[in-house]
Amino acid sequence: MIMRAMGLGFLLWVLNFAIFRLLGQEFFYPGVAPPFLLFAAVAAIGAAITFVLLKLLREARGDESEAAVSVALPSLLLNALLLHEFGMVFPNLDSAMDGVYGALALIYAAAITLTGLMMTQLAEQDERV
Repeated sequence: MIMRAMGLGFLLWVLNFAIFRLLGQEFFYPGVAPPFLLFAAVAAIGAAITFVLLKLLREARGDESEAAVSVALPSLLLNALLLHEFGMVFPNLDSAMDGVYGALALIYAAAITLTGLMMTQLAEQDERV
């Protein structure tokens, strides 16, 4: 289960990387403060993707959060490497946009993780106050 979820997380990361590499200049403008609507949209997209993936993976009851963390992990690790070499990896974007990209990546991963936690269905014996 963990490896399948991590594999899907890696595929999502590749898709996100390709979008920013090929089309990032269409919605990342240097010198313009990113609107909070963009941050909210990224969080909503991350939550929706997680909801769909967890339904497709058909995780066992109580394993939803573990699967969500496994989906988010490749994005967290690989985006850290991208941010280190942002200007070289994304020549189509202004190097000053690395902070915005990093913030969006963290919001995306947090939305994935939080959605998994919210979807986790604990067994009766696990629900203790």
